[in-house]
Amino acid sequence: MSQNSKILLLGVDGLIPELVERFCAEGVLPNIQRLRETGGSTRLLPYISTWGDTNFVSFLTGQAPGTSWVGQRQSPSGTRHLLELMQEAGQRAALVHFPESLKPAGADDLCFAPFWSGSGPAPMELVPGCLHSTHLDQWQTTPQSEALGWPPTGTLAHHQKHNRFGIERRGDGYLASIPVHKGEPIPVELSPKGDRVNLTLGTGESGLSEANLGVEEWSDWMAVNIDGKAAQVRFKLLAFDPTDGKLDLLQSQVTAPAAESGQPEIAQRLIERHGPFISKWTVSADPDSRYFETSFEEGRYQLEWLVDSALTLLNNEGFQLFATVFRLNDETHHTCLAQCDPESKFYQQDDHSRYLDVIRESYRILDDAVGRALAGRDEDTVVVLASDHGDVPNSHLCDIHRRLAEFGLCASDDQGRPNSARSQAFLKDERGGLEIFVNRDLVAGDEIPRVQTQILKALTTWYVDTDTGERNVVALAVKKQDASVLGYWGDNMGDVLFAYAPGFVWGTNQRGDTVAELSTPGANHGPQVPTASTAFASNHGLAIFHGAGVRSGVELAFNTTRGIQRMDSAGATFAHLLRLSTDSLDGKPLEALLSVSEDIRYGTTELT
Repeated sequence: MSQNSKILLLGVDGLIPELVERFCAEGVLPNIQRLRETGGSTRLLPYISTWGDTNFVSFLTGQAPGTSWVGQRQSPSGTRHLLELMQEAGQRAALVHFPESLKPAGADDLCFAPFWSGSGPAPMELVPGCLHSTHLDQWQTTPQSEALGWPPTGTLAHHQKHNRFGIERRGDGYLASIPVHKGEPIPVELSPKGDRVNLTLGTGESGLSEANLGVEEWSDWMAVNIDGKAAQVRFKLLAFDPTDGKLDLLQSQVTAPAAESGQPEIAQRLIERHGPFISKWTVSADPDSRYFETSFEEGRYQLEWLVDSALTLLNNEGFQLFATVFRLNDETHHTCLAQCDPESKFYQQDDHSRYLDVIRESYRILDDAVGRALAGRDEDTVVVLASDHGDVPNSHLCDIHRRLAEFGLCASDDQGRPNSARSQAFLKDERGGLEIFVNRDLVAGDEIPRVQTQILKALTTWYVDTDTGERNVVALAVKKQDASVLGYWGDNMGDVLFAYAPGFVWGTNQRGDTVAELSTPGANHGPQVPTASTAFASNHGLAIFHGAGVRSGVELAFNTTRGIQRMDSAGATFAHLLRLSTDSLDGKPLEALLSVSEDIRYGTTELT
């Protein structure tokens, strides 16, 4: 190969290697099977915490968390990671819909619509995706007795949405309102015409837009002007019964991401060429949710937009690296895997097919996008399909703050919430929930080892009785000074690092249990030890490389007891393909996947 490769990284949140193999064997993933047969592939072991930010940062920097993981929404700088090496070499990177814990390094790079994990809506979101209905009572709200995830006061492990709004009757017609984040609601008039509905959108400065919809039909994108920003919205008529007046309407998310991208002209060209961008679909990919099928339609739109934009940036805009993360697959795991996996306490054979079909459909959508990328890429572009982790079913929730309190290490406020200022030991929301920090404002320097030992005692003696016998809640725990074996070191990390055993997940419940069997089905990855697995699924990540410089049909052996590949190996492999030095990277190139003729370490080899 006479010139540097370009890289199209199609990252997938939570792609499970066992399910990729299963669906390929069924013949429903022809494009991914082509990648496997004519490219190079390997499983990857995630780092703790086994969640997206930690591992996609490691994946794309080529550095272990001890070097590159600062915390959620805090990008590493000055570590000479992959993106900084690209900047030094004059190569351009585009991170599009990628975790915001890693930002591009160069002034000419593109950072478009990063995941937003802060409070409130993302800056680019003008209006959330919504369901509008004349009959809101058709959605039964079940009070939640459990809150899962990190931080435990945050969202449930299920990707639930709270975005339903009423439609008013107005004479012979109806009126819905689009809930704008900043500004007055936008009226939507709905006029029945037989079994169809005329939709008139009041768009302020842009005047009126109209559409005529039958049930199951989408409108075209319609112009709106919100807070001085030009944007677009579209609708789908989900249900309409002229007899009883029932009307359900889906309204897409409305975004204006160009101004936030650092490259507004390029970002605007992408929108003009490929349409408006949506970062979220309106309905959860959950077969128990009404109209869940629309998540596949909006998810497909988003993924096609991402692939088409990748091809534009790599083929026409002078970028050498495009990286994105698609999240539909992970959502179907959270909502369906516990009902599919025979080792789950929530598994019932009669429901298995219904839930597995939902997961399978998300993989089909991904497969179509892989085919789209392969068909449109230049010959010097390497397509990489990769995941940051997999998923396994949950069995128990764990309240780490209550456990620390039982050992006198953590204090609570009047509402029972942890009070870090009064605690000897605490956790940071942005660090992923598996690092415990000693409070140096309360604990003298010479007492820190004693508190570390007390934390280890709390973790390593934590057990729960189950139907199959006693189980340990925590799979591993190490002090900071011993954590380098797990890829952690440096000032950013906590004083104790740990991971839960398979099936255990962060959470709280109304009873105030320290550890309890779950009543809500779900699957997780973040809190559990990266090696967690069943016969059906695992926490392992996956990487498949396809293109010039990659050997054909090579699959690296992966054995957690004898030999593993870690996330940072991918970034080092990218550096090699881009002919960059790997000296500052923790990971080593996956040599067995590459066609090489001389020293691979410096990225100077000829790929054959």
